[in-house]
Amino acid sequence: MSQSVHMAPGLAANWARVAAQIRSSHRIAVLFDFDGTLVKIAPRPDQVRLAPITRRALGRLARHPRVTIAVISGRRRSELLRLIAVQGIRYFGLYGWESRRGAMLPVSAVTALRKMREQLSIHLSPIGGLWTEDKHFSLSVHLLDVSLLEQGSARRKLRSLLLPYRKTLRAIDNLRDVEIVPRCILGKGMVVQHLLARPELCHALSFYFGDDLSDEPAFEAVRKGISIRVGAARPTNARYSIRGPAAVAAVLTKLEAALT
Repeated sequence: MSQSVHMAPGLAANWARVAAQIRSSHRIAVLFDFDGTLVKIAPRPDQVRLAPITRRALGRLARHPRVTIAVISGRRRSELLRLIAVQGIRYFGLYGWESRRGAMLPVSAVTALRKMREQLSIHLSPIGGLWTEDKHFSLSVHLLDVSLLEQGSARRKLRSLLLPYRKTLRAIDNLRDVEIVPRCILGKGMVVQHLLARPELCHALSFYFGDDLSDEPAFEAVRKGISIRVGAARPTNARYSIRGPAAVAAVLTKLEAALT
């Protein structure tokens, strides 16, 4: 049964219980979103920077014999490798679909994405502040700089434009963007389920940190573990909440201490 949507209590007030679970678990799986979770949101995707304290904490945990770490993001996997640059982490790009170099999409999906990109350019370009990022295997329609009044209109227009391609493409809604992806990209929840079903992780205590709407299925996928909503309070499936990326780094330090 899924966790109910609620306002998640703070993790700090419940840390003693979580730390006890860590100490009693032989294996720990720590899974992350990237933007808004490990790094602060930036005006443009190429402007984000991983804080040194977070990189060091990730590196120490990645080397720990009881810990498996994975990052699951809407970004391309190559970007994650470059921006995080920590060995021993499993990197999943494009909402978990891109797990290795050289992954390919069906020709029909590539063709549909090209046509959809043209439609977005024609019909959405007049909306102030909106811009489209072409990731080759997906299209991210960024709404961070779009007024709240126009965001609703932009999302409705995008859905309308997507209708002719609905057998090939789908939309993933986020707080600050809408991602147009091929239907073979199933989302973060599915990749978390598959990852945690692996023999080495099927009995692990699982953590998932995320901040966005696309992280909600992943929160449900770790409902027997520790799901943590990062950022401003809002209804969520996550079990706990913390304030932002700096708080994530602090939790990693506490997690490491509980492992000793």
